[in-house]
Amino acid sequence: MSEAIKLFVGCAPNGEDAESQMVLEYTARKHSSMPIEITWMKHSNDPMSFWYGWRSETWATPFSGFRWGIPAACGYKGQAIYMDSDMIILADLAELWNNPWNDSACIQMKGDWRTCVAKWNCERAGKVLPPIDQIKAVPNAHQQLFSGLQQNPHLQQSFDRQWNNFDGENDPLDQIKILHYTDMSTQPHGKYAITRLEAEGRKHWFDGEFRAHRRPDVEALFDTYYMEAIKSGMSVLDYYSEDPSTWVEYVKESQAGYTASNGFDVTKGQ
Repeated sequence: MSEAIKLFVGCAPNGEDAESQMVLEYTARKHSSMPIEITWMKHSNDPMSFWYGWRSETWATPFSGFRWGIPAACGYKGQAIYMDSDMIILADLAELWNNPWNDSACIQMKGDWRTCVAKWNCERAGKVLPPIDQIKAVPNAHQQLFSGLQQNPHLQQSFDRQWNNFDGENDPLDQIKILHYTDMSTQPHGKYAITRLEAEGRKHWFDGEFRAHRRPDVEALFDTYYMEAIKSGMSVLDYYSEDPSTWVEYVKESQAGYTASNGFDVTKGQ
């Protein structure tokens, strides 16, 4: 069997974003020419889990800081791709997986400041990142490490920006490789998740105001793949347990009053 792509995906621990997880997995496998091994990075109650005991109170999402643990989770060997769960994959991840490394970078990403899709060189990263116990224990380690990365451009390598396209930007859909619903207030899986969570007597972790996406075609694309995934036999229940005793308590930064920061007018087209 050919080498598998190691894909690490940050997600909420109790199925709050199960719809987005399902669509991400469906589209990743649908378009990939290589096998994919997915690790769902989420808070855990199990002390033996790598994702147990992380300080997340300053994170914007329930998974913001997990990306920095990927090299350690891989034993500082090989490479791995990271992405947030709020994405759909429209191209073959093998292309990104096989993108060559320059002589010094430990991370490939969009430009010099967006790590929401990233490919790690785990061995090189192990030589520059703090010990994993320190990363887990420091509440603002995510922000500190991001700042440190910005200050060390030799550790970065840019890839095609279409591997992390923000809400469609100004591009036609057929040019996009990974569509990132980065504006938390307009994520199209929200309308499914909120209805499901309300029926379960729960709330979504995003406590800001949901609104329509600025591009109807970008929102409709999620709906299309959501229905395809359901018809293929997938279910949101594949991504969490309905048993409340298994749910994880976690703390994150409130997003009340959130405004989009992706440089596009989120009200356009409403």
